[in-house]
Amino acid sequence: MGISTITAARIYAGQMQGKPGEENILFFEKFPYLALAKTYNTNQQTPDSAGTMTAMMTGMKTKAGIIGVGQDMIRTNCSSITGNTLTTALEHAEQIGMSTGVVSTARLTHATPAATYAHVPERNFEDDRDISIMTNATGCKDIAAQLIDLKDRYGDGLEVALGGGRKNFIRRVHGAGPENGGMGEREDGRDLTTEWLAHYPNSAYVWNQASI
Repeated sequence: MGISTITAARIYAGQMQGKPGEENILFFEKFPYLALAKTYNTNQQTPDSAGTMTAMMTGMKTKAGIIGVGQDMIRTNCSSITGNTLTTALEHAEQIGMSTGVVSTARLTHATPAATYAHVPERNFEDDRDISIMTNATGCKDIAAQLIDLKDRYGDGLEVALGGGRKNFIRRVHGAGPENGGMGEREDGRDLTTEWLAHYPNSAYVWNQASI
């Protein structure tokens, strides 16, 4: 949604109404205040959702492909993660006792929702089975584990988690879950959904079946 994109939308919407287009005004251009953001990663002009959502959640620009960590991180290498993690708005909210949650039509471990709670130098490190893509995973947890273990770092953890990606939370054995034969991706023996329910005995989890 850069200025050029808004200009194109304004003209197109006007032309769809049979007008020249340039004189059209989009509904949000009538708002009393305006905020402009430069959308880029610190290492490339065309950004990805890992770096941009990190910027939205922490106020700090960073590289493409990394989540919740500063631009000094080397992608796939966790060796320098200490001191380079960025606190997210969700974590700040947990620190002051607010209830928090993540709702997504994507996997909960996808870069965009993950940037609300995770800190990792590789957006594709969604579960422990993905460790092969890391050049050095020492000091990092996979993204799914970080969502469940948030309670150990900030406040009491998420109160709501709605989305897809169930396979990243359950064991890689048949029958671990009710759908698709119940086979997950985790090889560490953890069933993170069971851990969630044990921590929140009165809660429940909901998965977006379309993105399991």
